[in-house]
Amino acid sequence: MFEESQANGSVLVLDDERNIVTVLKAILEKRNFQVEGFTDPREALDALRARKYEACVTDLYMPDIDGMAFLEETKRLYPGLPVIMITAFGTVDSAVDAIKRGAFDYVTKPFEQSEIVSVVQKAVNTFRLKRLSVDREAVAPAELAYSALLGGNSQGMKGLREIVKRVAPTPSTVLVMGETGCGKEYLAEEIHQLSDRSFQPLFKVNCLAVSSMSLDTELFGGNKPGRIELADKGTLFIDEISEMNTETQVRLLDFLETGQFENAVTGEKRKADVRVIVASRRDLGKESKDGKFREDLFYKLNVAPIPLPALRERKEDLPEIVDFFLQRLNQKLSRTVERVDPSCMDIFRAVSWPGNLRQLEHVLERMILLADGNVLRATDIPSDLRSEIDLSSGAEAGNFREIVRRQTQSLEKDLIEKALDEMDGNITRTAEHLGISRKGLQLKMKELGIKQGSNN
Repeated sequence: MFEESQANGSVLVLDDERNIVTVLKAILEKRNFQVEGFTDPREALDALRARKYEACVTDLYMPDIDGMAFLEETKRLYPGLPVIMITAFGTVDSAVDAIKRGAFDYVTKPFEQSEIVSVVQKAVNTFRLKRLSVDREAVAPAELAYSALLGGNSQGMKGLREIVKRVAPTPSTVLVMGETGCGKEYLAEEIHQLSDRSFQPLFKVNCLAVSSMSLDTELFGGNKPGRIELADKGTLFIDEISEMNTETQVRLLDFLETGQFENAVTGEKRKADVRVIVASRRDLGKESKDGKFREDLFYKLNVAPIPLPALRERKEDLPEIVDFFLQRLNQKLSRTVERVDPSCMDIFRAVSWPGNLRQLEHVLERMILLADGNVLRATDIPSDLRSEIDLSSGAEAGNFREIVRRQTQSLEKDLIEKALDEMDGNITRTAEHLGISRKGLQLKMKELGIKQGSNN
């Protein structure tokens, strides 16, 4: 297993030519990537099943299993893993087709060292940023995800669903606003799926994952098509747009107003029919007033603003959301946790959830990994989560302690009663079985109201 903290990223390289694999490994390892190289697609697929990677580089044309087939199998085995295609100069059309089928990017042979390093680093950055958000590409059906993450009975979500219903079928630009981890990317995907462009691809750009210098070519193209050209007739989702530099903001505004864009390298003008959805964790209205974001672009983007509520603003939806994550995590971790018990849910309702859905999912994953049985209880909650509870009043703090106390007592009672039953009610043998003194067991039984059996 790779250690992310010790490398720029963990990368799988596949090419049927061993010298290409050797060269790519040398280039990437020199830049502190951890790389495993393969010449056999089947061995590479076995590695994908056994280990975790953050990016994959593969040749497009290989005997037996070609790059396109490898891409499809990778998407099935490892959803969300960025796959970069390497292709010969004369087969760029095939590489573009691969991107439309889910590849992250492509590089043409012969490639410059700086180019392959830049593309791989961008892929790793995108993968890591995506993993910090709620990942729709995990394992849950879209219908379930929609009802859980965008459903619920909270007033904020009812209003949101009405806005989405009205906006999705139109070609209007959409601005999704919300805190980190509340599901902005998922909402963008839902708008795309509910639009008349759903049969066309949705392309994504995260402005935090791409350097300011590279963002122009990423969007408008350079030596290869940019995301705007690739998204023609489809949808483009630009995340964290508040991080976009001023020059790129000007170019984006011009495209939104005219439908035309200039290649960032050649200056060639082209047209594209693209529905644009942008998202920001920052208040773009305030950013524009403070001179940190172009005011004219903000007005252009603010045609159909959709505020996505934070989790603390929709706590009545928690049971539905928790059930969704349990089903997804059970599949991911091969567990069978059925539910969260009421006392545990009470504590969840007391948490402020600053990390929103992302934080809730990670907490549930930790609980499932460490829990015994198929029900998550208050005592399974990580201790560091308690600091997230809004202790604005002593009553809430006391309530939390009381919930934990009751839950602990319930578990102790179940454990002792089960041990007594196994030992036919014999106090001495039960105490030995539990690893406590006979006197200690008797005191605990009295405290918990357990009737005493045999005194032998």
